This record gives sequence, structure tokens and C-alpha cells, in this order.
Amino acid sequence: MHLTRDEERVLAGEYGEAMAEALTVIVRVGEALGAERLISIKHAHISGVSYDNIGEPGRRFIERLYVAGAKFSVPTTFNPVSYDLEEPSSIPSLKLDPNYVRAQESIVRALAAMGAELELTCTPYYAGVTVKHGLSKGDSIAWGESSAVAYANSVLGLKTNREGGPLALMAAIAGRTYYYGMHIDGERKPRIAYYVESPNPLDEAEAGVLGEIIASMHSDERPPMVKAKFSGDPSIREFLAAVGTASDIPMVHIEGVTPEDPGTGVREVVKITYEEVRGKLESMAPEGPVDIIYIGCPHASLEELEHLAKTLEKLGKPRTPIIVSTSRSVYTKLLAAGLAPKLKNLGVTIARDTCLIVSPYTKHNKNVKIATNSYKAYHYLKRKGAKAYLTKIHEHLQTNP
Repeated sequence: MHLTRDEERVLAGEYGEAMAEALTVIVRVGEALGAERLISIKHAHISGVSYDNIGEPGRRFIERLYVAGAKFSVPTTFNPVSYDLEEPSSIPSLKLDPNYVRAQESIVRALAAMGAELELTCTPYYAGVTVKHGLSKGDSIAWGESSAVAYANSVLGLKTNREGGPLALMAAIAGRTYYYGMHIDGERKPRIAYYVESPNPLDEAEAGVLGEIIASMHSDERPPMVKAKFSGDPSIREFLAAVGTASDIPMVHIEGVTPEDPGTGVREVVKITYEEVRGKLESMAPEGPVDIIYIGCPHASLEELEHLAKTLEKLGKPRTPIIVSTSRSVYTKLLAAGLAPKLKNLGVTIARDTCLIVSPYTKHNKNVKIATNSYKAYHYLKRKGAKAYLTKIHEHLQTNP
């Protein structure tokens, strides 16, 4: 790999032990992949910061870097943690041991001391990072959250590989990543297209199922191209989150959405029927009543919560409790709009900083039946032993008599 003189000085330790370690990791991964050089990044987003996911080894790793003097070289955000830091009891029936709380808090303190912004969300694009840090189409970043990676590449036109949490952490410190994969224009051009014909635009649950179907079919190294009707940004986000959950695909070229030229290299077209999508969704749906409705995986947008408030205002308070996870930034906007107390009065619990899949919720609530419109939540909650179902949320908003 060709390195600049400045990069060689970093590796030699002239900028400190932590910076040298971080760049060494980036270089070694890049060399293993055959990258010829490094590139600067403008933003980093770190995944794998929930104590429920990384445990003591992850906590010690992050704290060791902090003690070694690590500082982030670029604006950096990170993923949700295992509970709402500002209101730990916001998720009903979530049990937290004091030692567990101290361990999670130490992770957050270390990341903040290294320079991270306390957004604690898997949807940094809803937290305004693109505007705040001047990110625009074609900029290289290093994001480590699968759904955010797919959204950044596919919707925002940013360039990022699907980095693991530790690698995104190292890129944040080094301010660089390897020039490979999605950072190269030619590697972003699709060669296989998937066309979906549906009578109506796909909602969030249907979009998630489509994401799983395409992920199971697509084996080309280049991103797939997709032509489908989506009902809006939430369904596009759920589609991309499902693709990222069911595969390692970092990008989907969505016709009419992705802000870059797909080129003329499509050599194969695959048609997917709506009946395939509907049939698979029906197999994932609950047969009877559920105990909880869960929305916000990835974290819910202001648009979604405004729509939920309007829907519940028409229907009234539902019989089934609703839990929503979102970011601090969106919650602040909810408060400003007067929607946070309104949603609470309509039976909605809002949790910031966290979500059900990175919290210890399922450890003590395995028999709770959870309905969600998120394929990602459905997939990971089931993996954690929960009774989860994927469905159209509005079908479970029956009101009290």
C-alpha cells in the first residue's frame, strides 16, 4: 500500500500511540483487501457500543484506547446503547443491574471524552449530521451500522463500506480509511436489477420482506438495482435495513431515489411478484393478539411519529401498548412540536438512546409477544429468543371500547 509521508509519520508514533495503533489496523485491513492507498474521511459512525452486545471485552477495549490518549480526528457519532441514559426506566419491564449501568456509562464517557457527539442513534442522518458537518454526495465516510451504511450509500450518495464497530472506531481516530469497495465509483454500478410490481406502494413491513428476498437472491459483488414503489422514506429505510440485516450488501441502487448514475452495466433483470412479498409477510405475522407493538428499528423519524400521532388521534388510545425508539434529536423536535406528551397520553412509550434489540429487554421478557413493522427488529428479536412478529402495524391498533 502506498502511504503518504504524513501517514508514515503516524505509523511511526509521531502523533501518539493511539493514532499509530488505529492507522495500523486500517492499513492492515486495507492491505488484506488489496487497497492501494488510504483516503481521508469526513465523518465516522461507530456501532457495537451497547454493553449488552460487547460486554466486558468491548468495554475494556474502548477504555484502553481512551486511557492511551485516543481522540477522534473527524466528527463522530455512535449507535444506541442498552437503555435510555436520561430515563433508564422508559422501557417497561426493563431490568438493569447497577453494575451493568456503571459499565454502560463508562463506555459512553470514554467515547465522549474521545470527542464523540452524544447522539446515540442508528439513524445519524435524522440527527442532522449531514448538514452540521457539511456532508454531501460523493464524500467518503466510515460508518459501522449496517442500516445506516445502506442508507448513506443508497439515499444520500455518501461513500462508505460496511465497517465493523472496531474498524469504524479506528477510522474515527485515524481520520482515514482504505480506498476500496464503495469508495470507488466503478464498484457502485449495478449489474443485476430487480423489478417489483405491486398494486400499491410498499409499506414498511412489505419493504422489509422485499429486502430479505433480494438479499437472499443477490450474489453479485456489485450493489443490486431495485425498481419498486415505496410508500415513503420510512419504508425505504426499512427496506435497506432488511437488506443489511439479511446480507452484507452495503448499497442498493434504488431507481428514482439513489442520487447517482447507475451506468449501463445491468446485464440481468429479475422480476419479483407482489404475491411473493405478501406470502412471506403472512408467514411472519401473528395469529392472535400481541402484548406490545414496537416501532423504531432503525430509530423512528419525526415524520413517522407525526403520522403515528395523527393516526392515534383518529382511532383513540389502542388496547395494545406501543413502544417507540428514537434519537435524542428527534425527541427534542417532538417536544418542540408538543407531540411527545400527546403520544404519551395516547399510550405510546418513547425510549431514546436505545432500542429493544441492543437492550437486555428480551432476557427478562421472552414470553412477551411483540409485533413490529421492522424486519430488522423481527430478525434480531427472534434471534434473542423473543416471540416477535412482522406485520402491518395499523392492523393491531384496535382501540379500547
